[in-house]
Amino acid sequence: MIRVVPYILYALLIAAWQVMFKDLTSIFGAAINLSAMVVLLVALFKSEVTAAWFGFVVGLVLAVGAPSIMGWHALFLALLGIVGYQVRERLNLEASYSKELFVLGGVLVHNIFLVLIETSTGVFHLIWSQALTGAVYTAVIAWLFFTIKEGRITRERVRSVF
Repeated sequence: MIRVVPYILYALLIAAWQVMFKDLTSIFGAAINLSAMVVLLVALFKSEVTAAWFGFVVGLVLAVGAPSIMGWHALFLALLGIVGYQVRERLNLEASYSKELFVLGGVLVHNIFLVLIETSTGVFHLIWSQALTGAVYTAVIAWLFFTIKEGRITRERVRSVF
């Protein structure tokens, strides 16, 4: 039971993000796709089964507001976790730039999928204006996460600047 608690907290974080902060942090339609980023991070650092079930649960949590497409979200995020794990196993993702490109590509695919299942008109414009820009915005947040995780940004370095 103790091993499941962090994943429950991640899912609650994603739900709180979707409800409270997604609109506040979006810039001209580009929004941070926290659900895909966290599923890809779980796939990057945990096992395939963990990434798959976590992606499925996050897909259910993500689509609570739209039950007609809930299954699509759960299916695609579970597949994103599985594919992310397989990519991690087959490629060398030790460098931070390769991890950032991994997150950028996965989030871009997820954003394109969301555009395709949620709209039917102006798909190419939405892919350009929301999916691509949202993936870049999420990649910037992932870059910040990786720099903090790898110790390139520390409390002492931030204090030395100020």
